[in-house]
Amino acid sequence: MKKYMPFLGVIGVLLTIRFSRFMVGKYGENVRIIIMVGALSISILSLAGIIYKKKYFAALMSLSLVVPLAIMTIGMYFDNLYFASFGFVLMFILIPVMIKILPKYKK
Repeated sequence: MKKYMPFLGVIGVLLTIRFSRFMVGKYGENVRIIIMVGALSISILSLAGIIYKKKYFAALMSLSLVVPLAIMTIGMYFDNLYFASFGFVLMFILIPVMIKILPKYKK
């Protein structure tokens, strides 16, 4: 199962991009905000599930990815390109930091 994870991630991203383009073509530009709110809601629910299982370090790592997603969603809602771009850049700043920190605390 572990060797299929990158493949599943790529398929998930490609399907999501395709779904987003289909929905924008059918309902207009404002559906992107609805898609982002849906993704944010799913992320927050999964974060609550991680906290419920008392895996606090995993919850902290997940929270560090939910915050940029929330910033991007707010930026898209207010139609502020700078705010949405800040959330996008923040995600790419936090991912390498998490990659460096995660092996130290994985024990």
